[in-house]
Amino acid sequence: MIEEYFAFLKKIASTFALTQEFRLVKEVVTLNRGFIRFIIKFVDGSELHVFEHVDARLHKTDYSYHWQDENKRLIKRWDNAAHHPEIKTRPHHMHEVDQIKPSLEPTLTEILKIVENNF
Repeated sequence: MIEEYFAFLKKIASTFALTQEFRLVKEVVTLNRGFIRFIIKFVDGSELHVFEHVDARLHKTDYSYHWQDENKRLIKRWDNAAHHPEIKTRPHHMHEVDQIKPSLEPTLTEILKIVENNF
């Protein structure tokens, strides 16, 4: 089940219309846990750094979608690190330059739609 989910993530990342390059950094799957990390380089030079830890039910226990420009400056990052107790959607939140905003847990498909809408 985890292998199929990770195959799905890799497929949508590598076939996304704005993807110039897809690079798998690490993938580990055990009986009841999985970890994947990859980078999508877009045609404008920006990059989306993705990592997800999932359990056997495909619940994301830890995630980050970090979108940066060609100069490595943050555009947006979505994650669930529990270091912002003031955020209503804690632990889920979004970083946008100097702001931290509430955010629901996104999917990679939703993030790629946001990227596409910002091109």
